[in-house]
Amino acid sequence: MDNNDVVATRRRALQEAIHSGETVMVSPTGQVQLPGESDDPTRPGISVPQGKLA
Repeated sequence: MDNNDVVATRRRALQEAIHSGETVMVSPTGQVQLPGESDDPTRPGISVPQGKLA
């Protein structure tokens, strides 16, 4: 898999997580972490309520 495929796959996974209402974490360095990837589960995340995305 080349780098573009990896990036596209990660973006799709992020999109699915947000659309399904899962909490998405953003590390202090700005890296987006999908559910289950966070090394500190106590850190607050971004959660979009169902029906709030256009």
